[in-house]
Amino acid sequence: MTDKRQFFKSGAMLALTALLMRGISLLFNTYITDKVGAEGMGLLSLTMSVYAFAVTFATSGISLAVTTLVASAIGRGEGARASRVLRAAVLYALFFGGVASLALYFGSGFLSTVALGDIRTRSSLRLLSISLLPIALSAVYSGYFVAVRRVSHNALTQILEQTVRIALTLFSLTLCAEGDVEGACLALVGGSSLAELCSFFIIFLQARIDLRRHALTGGGTGGEGRAVAFFALPCAASAYARSGLVTLEHLLIPICLAGSGLSRGDALSSYAALHSMALPVLLFPTAVLAAFSGLLVPECAELAGRGEGGRVARLATRAVWGASVFALLSALLLFLCAEPLGVLLYDSTACARYIRLLAPLVPVMYLDSVVDAHLKGLGYQVYSMGINIADAALSVGAVLLLLPTLGADGYVLVIYLAEIFNFAMSLAKLRRAVGFRFPFASLAPALLAAALSLSLTPLLLPYREGVTLLVCRLAVGGGVFLLFLLFWSVLGEKTRKRRAAARS
Repeated sequence: MTDKRQFFKSGAMLALTALLMRGISLLFNTYITDKVGAEGMGLLSLTMSVYAFAVTFATSGISLAVTTLVASAIGRGEGARASRVLRAAVLYALFFGGVASLALYFGSGFLSTVALGDIRTRSSLRLLSISLLPIALSAVYSGYFVAVRRVSHNALTQILEQTVRIALTLFSLTLCAEGDVEGACLALVGGSSLAELCSFFIIFLQARIDLRRHALTGGGTGGEGRAVAFFALPCAASAYARSGLVTLEHLLIPICLAGSGLSRGDALSSYAALHSMALPVLLFPTAVLAAFSGLLVPECAELAGRGEGGRVARLATRAVWGASVFALLSALLLFLCAEPLGVLLYDSTACARYIRLLAPLVPVMYLDSVVDAHLKGLGYQVYSMGINIADAALSVGAVLLLLPTLGADGYVLVIYLAEIFNFAMSLAKLRRAVGFRFPFASLAPALLAAALSLSLTPLLLPYREGVTLLVCRLAVGGGVFLLFLLFWSVLGEKTRKRRAAARS
C-alpha cells in the first residue's frame, strides 16, 4: 500500500488537473451552446449517447482490468507478470477497438435514421468512429499509470488532449454557416476525434519511456491473456447492458417529451437544458472525488490481496467521511448559486431551475462514486455493474412512465429514483463485504453547518443577477460552512482535553 503522502500527492495532482479541464470544458460548453443553440446541443447529446455505447464496447472493461491486475501483480512482487498483462491488454484493446470502429462507421446510416431519427447525425457518427481504436489503447496505458501510481502522465495527457480538442473545434466552428446545426455538430465531433488520436500518441510515448525507466521484473506464472479476458469480459458484458440501457434512455427522452405535447425542437431544447447544461454544472466538483476514487481502486486491491479487510473498512470510513463533507459543501453552494450559474453560463432560467432541483441529490451522486471505487478494488466489479444495469433498467421504465405526463420534471424524478437506488445497493454490499459502517454521527456537524449556511446566506445576500453576487454567495455560503466546522472542531478538542484532565 502506498503511503498517505504519496496518495494525497497523486490525488491532488489528478484533482487539480481534472478541475482545470472541467472548468475549461464548462466554459467551452457555454460557448458552443451559444453558438449552436439548445436544439443543436440536444442533437449533439443524442449523437454522443450512441457514441458512448461504442466507446463502452471499444474499451470493454480493459482499463479497470489493467489497473487491478497490474497492481495486484506488483503487490506480490511479480513484475514480469504485470508486464505480460500489459501486452495482453493491448491485444485485447486492438480487437475490441477495431470492431467498434468498423461497426460504428458502417452502421452509421441505420443508427442515424432508425435509432436517432435524424439523418443529420450520420456524418458525425462516421467521424467519431475513427477515435474508437485510439480510445481503447489509451485506456490500457491509463490503467497502467494508475496501477503504478504515476498519475502525472495521465494528467499531462488530459491537458494536451483538451487543448487540442478546443483549438480544433474553435477553428472548425468558424467554417460553419450560421444556423447550420449539422455542420456545427460535425465540427464539434471532429475536434474530439482528432484530439483522441493525439491523446493516444502522447500516452503511448509516455508509457514506452516509463517502462524503460521502471522495468517490471520479478516472478509470476503464465496465463496473463486468460486473466485479462476473465477479468475484463464480465465487466464488459455488464457495461454493454448498462450502456445500452442508458443509450436507450437518452433516445427515449426527446420522444417521451414530445409525447407530453412539445415539438421536436422544444423537446431537444428541454433535453439539452437538463442533460447538456445543468448536469455538467452539478458534476463539476466531482473532478476532485473522481481523482481520489480512482486511486482507491489499487489501494483496496492491494489490501484485499493481503487479506486485510479491517484496513479496507477503516479506509472506506475515512474516504466516505471526507467525501460526505465535500459533497455537502458542493450541494450547498450549487443550491445557493443555482440562479446566477444558470443565467451567467447559459442565459437559461430553465437550467438554473434544474440545478436547484437536483442540488439536494448531489451528496448521493458523489458518494456513490467513492463506494463504487471500493467495491471495484475488492473485486466486486461484476456486482457493481449488475446494480448499474438494474439502475439503468429502472430509469428506462421510469422515463416511459413519467415523462409523457410530467414532462422534463419527470426526468428529474427519474434521476432521483435511479441515484438513490444505486447508492443504497452499493452501500449495502460494502457493509457486507468489509463490515463498513456509515459515519452518521461524525457527519452531524457538517449537516448542521450546511443548514446554518443555507439559512443565513439568502438573508445576507438576496438574489440578484451578476458575477458579483455569484462570487459573494460562494464566499459567504462556503465561509459559514467551514467556519462552523472549525468552531465545532475546536470546541470538541477542548471538551476532550477537559475530560482527559478530569480522568487524570
